[in-house]
Amino acid sequence: YTAQEITKRSIRVQTWKKFQEHRCAAPPIDVFNKIPNFKGAEKAAALLADLEEFKKAKNIKVNIDRGQEPVKLEVVKAKKNLFVPPSKEASIPSLFTKVVCPDGLELADQKKYVRLQGNPESKSEVGIDTEIKLDMYVVGSVAVSKIGQRIGKGHGYVDLDFGLLTKLGVITRDTVVVTTVHDVQVYDSFAEELFQKYDLPLDIIVTPEEVIRVEKRLPRPSGIEWSLLSQRRVNLIPALGALKEKEEKSGKVIVLKSEDTDIESNRKPRNDRRRDRRTNRRRKVRRSTTDNENAESNAENENDADRPNKRRRQRRFGKGRGKNDQQNGTESDVGNKEAVQGPKKDVRQRQRQRKSNRDLCIKVSNIAKNVRIKELKTELREKGFNPTFISWKGSFGKCYLHFAKKRDQDEDKATSDILTALSSLSLNVKCEVVKRDAKAENGGESQGENRIETTDVTAV
Repeated sequence: YTAQEITKRSIRVQTWKKFQEHRCAAPPIDVFNKIPNFKGAEKAAALLADLEEFKKAKNIKVNIDRGQEPVKLEVVKAKKNLFVPPSKEASIPSLFTKVVCPDGLELADQKKYVRLQGNPESKSEVGIDTEIKLDMYVVGSVAVSKIGQRIGKGHGYVDLDFGLLTKLGVITRDTVVVTTVHDVQVYDSFAEELFQKYDLPLDIIVTPEEVIRVEKRLPRPSGIEWSLLSQRRVNLIPALGALKEKEEKSGKVIVLKSEDTDIESNRKPRNDRRRDRRTNRRRKVRRSTTDNENAESNAENENDADRPNKRRRQRRFGKGRGKNDQQNGTESDVGNKEAVQGPKKDVRQRQRQRKSNRDLCIKVSNIAKNVRIKELKTELREKGFNPTFISWKGSFGKCYLHFAKKRDQDEDKATSDILTALSSLSLNVKCEVVKRDAKAENGGESQGENRIETTDVTAV
């Protein structure tokens, strides 16, 4: 629509923007493409409960929108029959669900019951053959006018539900149609050409500040406009399909529209889809961050050099460090995937077990700053080496390789074998064997007297 053209959509957008400007939305704060939950909903529900129409009503149906939840609680408090839209688990083509809330429940428990989250025995489905008559019908709205016009979020389910209940005689002329809204949702009037004969009009509008009674009731839907419905829409509402089948058996010819132009009910709003795409995009960026930007890295245990490298999910710890990084935040546990799980009381025990696997420490220096850790790991795999730990300090031109030796293996021989194999690395590096001490365990410089041997590897 153009800036000068007034449509239902433009009125909806204008109302949602009002919610943002006046900050009158209650959680969930995102009101676009929704029936808004508003601040003061409890006060509006209390005003509704004081009305004479509410006090006289026995059977009240309230829609599922969050802003009308306080109305449900008022119905329960007044010990009236509460009806809500049918649950998805309904075993029959249900018109609505009757909620029976036990006496003496706390407010939190009452909310569970009116949301159909309480005891399964507290709710019962009502089929299309019911003889129940509703005294009050409470709905949510996006925008309303003081002359009784109502605009929903645009899917048409409230209008269709009202027409279905009217067709079955559940809603009569005596049924009072009420909405609870915020004051910013109320307008003086809308253009008549925006509304069709199937649109639901209102009798009473209740805001947190006032009660607006419509002086002259607008024409109500008299039933179901089958020619405006697609087969898919009929299939989405079991009670509607059951009514169609019942009328066809009685000899009535029902013709649905051939082209499905109904709004997809199970389709996510556009804003939600955009938010999902942004979230997925951020996840991909985090997963594609290079290993060189990590402060720690896990050495892979696979010996197959042809196996493609797996992307690693990076853990982002705050100033308090991660659970496993008690040393200096730069060493990573390799092969112990369950190290981050389990109770906290076992953390120290797991740390002692990891320390016991660092029998040999090889310091690799003279590393060019453009060398990435994955290049070093590729070389190590080709040589058949799998370090227990790799402490990567590429920005300083060095790293530490930690190895575990077998119990019956001589330390000097194991050291000699490792240095001999590393002498043929295709990287221009310098390898030093370091005895295990406190500083070496933490990835720091070892004291000079602890060095056993130095081998300058210059093969390129």
